[in-house]
Amino acid sequence: MKVLRKILALLIVLALFGGGATYALTPSESINNSEKLANHDAKIKLEDLNGDFISNLKLVDSNIKTSLKINNNTFLSIFKNAVPASSELLDGNYKLVDNHIEAKLPVKLGPWNTIINTNIKVTGANNSVDLILEDAKIGKVPIPNFALEKYLKEALTGSGAGVNGNTITIKSLDLPVVVDNIEIIESNINVTASLSREKALKYAAENFNAYRRVWKY
Repeated sequence: MKVLRKILALLIVLALFGGGATYALTPSESINNSEKLANHDAKIKLEDLNGDFISNLKLVDSNIKTSLKINNNTFLSIFKNAVPASSELLDGNYKLVDNHIEAKLPVKLGPWNTIINTNIKVTGANNSVDLILEDAKIGKVPIPNFALEKYLKEALTGSGAGVNGNTITIKSLDLPVVVDNIEIIESNINVTASLSREKALKYAAENFNAYRRVWKY
């Protein structure tokens, strides 16, 4: 957060000349404690979706295809389980709305408690996913893309994700399939993917054995 705070300090100075930092940094909305990601009851992990991928298999033009629809509750569970326990992201609020993710993250800048908010568009193809941060603001102050890029590069160091302007690119997904497309439609994340027949048989067998162990005990 150090880089972002330095850049935002300049924005605050500019805001002072334009009508006052307090007004500029006062968010339009607040985050209730119950809305924080940290307090979401995360019962689903990414690997738990393997069974859904397998159950939706179908043969299309000699290729094995599958699909998955992820609702807001599942999305929050996967997100929480993927975030380190010490991450500041857990204090934020996230929600699938229409064709994007609404994200709100509380931050403290000097004497001001404010919120970074942005709408995140999600696109994916060829086992790669782009997260595009649109209309990013801190309080009422727009955050320029160069500031976002510096912050994101610092925040995502060591994660393997790439950053270019307001776009985060994740090039390797830990899934048993090749992701062909990801998009958010009507507040659901829709994923279409494909896999070889060999992998389909392997994961089907693994899931069958898992179910057998459950029933055995």
